[in-house]
Formats: sequence, C-alpha cells, structure tokens
Amino acid sequence: MKRSAAIIAGLIMLAAPLCGCSPAREYSRMSGEYFYVMNTSAALTVYDYFEVNGVEDRLLTAKFSNMEDEVRLLLYGLDSSLSTSYEGSDISRFNAADAGARVEIGEDAYNVLSVAKSMYELTEGYYNPAVYYSLQAYGFNGGEEPKSIDDLPTEEEISIYVELSEHFGELALEKEGDKYYATKPDITVEWQGAPLALKVDLGGIGKGYAVDKVNDLFLKYGYEYGNFNFGASSIAFKKYPDAAGTFTLGLANPRRKTENGVYTEPGQYIETDVSDVCVSSSADNKNAYILTDESGAPVRYCHIFDPYTGKPIESGVMSATVIGGSAAENDALTTAIMAMGAEKAVEFINSALTGRQVVFTVDSGDGYKFYTNIPVGGYRIVSENFTRLEIN
Repeated sequence: MKRSAAIIAGLIMLAAPLCGCSPAREYSRMSGEYFYVMNTSAALTVYDYFEVNGVEDRLLTAKFSNMEDEVRLLLYGLDSSLSTSYEGSDISRFNAADAGARVEIGEDAYNVLSVAKSMYELTEGYYNPAVYYSLQAYGFNGGEEPKSIDDLPTEEEISIYVELSEHFGELALEKEGDKYYATKPDITVEWQGAPLALKVDLGGIGKGYAVDKVNDLFLKYGYEYGNFNFGASSIAFKKYPDAAGTFTLGLANPRRKTENGVYTEPGQYIETDVSDVCVSSSADNKNAYILTDESGAPVRYCHIFDPYTGKPIESGVMSATVIGGSAAENDALTTAIMAMGAEKAVEFINSALTGRQVVFTVDSGDGYKFYTNIPVGGYRIVSENFTRLEIN
C-alpha cells in the first residue's frame, strides 16, 4: 500500500504511518519530532534500514538524529531571521527602519527577499509581501479581528496602504563581501497623522524557503526516501520505498460540507502521484473569518490579499496548488494565482508556469470547478462535486 498525503483545505497533511514495506526492500520509517516554529508545525520523515531483523542500526539512527538536529537549528534560525514579531529579527529591524534606510540583514533574509522580488516581478505584482498594513487592518498578522462590517477599515485607509505597497519593487538588495543589505524605498504615506514607511511580511514564502533548504539536506545526508512537511502548506517529497516510488497526493475540497457534524462528501476532489518534487498550496478557508454584510449574507475574509485592492481576495478562486520547482516560489505563486482570478490565472499559467503542474479551484456560482494543466490520466477524480476545466 502506498503512503498518501492530502492537501486538506489548502493544508498538506500526511496520512497515518504505514509499514513502508515492499517485496524488494524492507525499509522502516523514522519520523522526527513535530517541530513547532513560525506559528505552525513541521515534520520530517525518512525511510532507511533503521532496523535489520528487528535490531536497530545505531549508526543509521544516529545519522537521522544529526539531520533532525540540523533541521531544528535551520527552522529556528529562519524564524529568528524572518519573523515580524521578534524585535531583533532581520525583517523586524528592516520594518522598523526609516524610509530610504539601508539595513544590514542575514543571508537567509536576503535570499527570501530576493525570491520575493523575483516573484513580484513575475506575477506583475499579484504576489506582494508589502501588504503588511492592509493585513493588520483586516485583523491578520497581529491585527485585531473585526467583529462586524462596521469594524472594517475604510476605503480611504486601505487606499493609502495600497499606495505604499506599490513601491515594493523599489526595494534594493546588495551583497558586499560576506555582508547583505536591503534598502527600503524612500517613500512614506500618512495615516491619522503618522508617517508610514514600507513594511513586509515574508511568512507567505518563508516556510517554502525552509522546505527548499530541508530538501537540500536530504541530498546532504544521502536520503532517497521520505518527505518534509512544513506548516501543512509546503512539502518536499522524495521517493516512497516501493516499486512505484511515488506518494499519493490528495487535493482537498476547500468547501467540504458537513451535516450534523458529519462530512457528507469526500475530503479530496482529485489525487495524483508525486515524487522528488516540492508542492505548495494556498486556500481561503484557513486563517479566515466570516462577517454578515448589509443584506444579511455571509462574506468570507481570508488572509490572502489582492495587492491592487488592499483587501482580502474576492476572485472566486478558493485554493491553488503548484507542483514542481522551488517551494518558496510556489508559495508566492499560489498566493498570486488566488489573487488573479480564474481568467488571468489561466493566462499566467500558460505563459509563465509551463514547467510546473498547477491546480486551482473556483466557486463559479454554478458549482465548483477545478482548472489544471495536469494531463488527463495524470490524476484521479475523487469527488463528483467538482468538474474539470482545461488550462489552455
């Protein structure tokens, strides 16, 4: 039986442990502890000959422990560099600096900002980590969650934040010897008498960057089989130790319904087989809240923002998944696809993402649909509640 993984409501969750046995090899599974970092959990799983005839191979288990320690140091080091809540982190110091300031940062913060800039340019601004103030105004990223629509920020306030975030592309990055620098755009806006300089939140791609780094550690330690799941939104798949060598990845319904507390439909709408790839997913049903509008209708406000409006997305896209390439890039790409909306997303995927597999779901008003460039036969439909539309 093949080990499976499921993207549940935009989250990547591994199934219960299986034996991992095959006729040709007898691998055993070794799972690292569930790290909790960057406000979420992470899990490392490796398959190797950790036991032979029921006897533990201490050298192999010690090697795994060394990798586990290195992963732990990596994750906590990235958190201390990229966090917006740690006062001394590279990103907190950057955010606190005045407009136009040149701030020395660490190599990881420099690398993540470099990815952010390249994805900002590739997506024509639909991925923009400078929506910092808008996020807070709507109750995310440490802001106070509105209790009713009367508590939502005004159009005037949001327009000011959008004006500032539009300057993200002017951020300058430099490397001088073994030192790294980020220079803030020399622009401020004013809200309620306070001048505001540009700030960023890299949480959207920081986890993917960590997945890319751990993916490199699999190679360093010589592990061919296993996976690393971070934050249930990004995962690095190696091979699974059976004849096929693949994991089954299930893509879940972000609008899965319940009746009397019981799910009335399958958790996934399609599944596909993967190995030796990084996968990232975003969805609008996690880290979200619902308010009632003037007509009494429920309105969803999620943590994924349209940088051009400065508001939570209203594109109709419910979730997006990108398979292949860098996990950090994929984190940014899934966010951008959700902000673009279906028509522009299809155009973007066809022009810029031909080397990756993409799936995104849409609430079209006449039922749920999914768009994908995975060829027919490359996936299996699990739920009849979704219909396929071609990306072409």
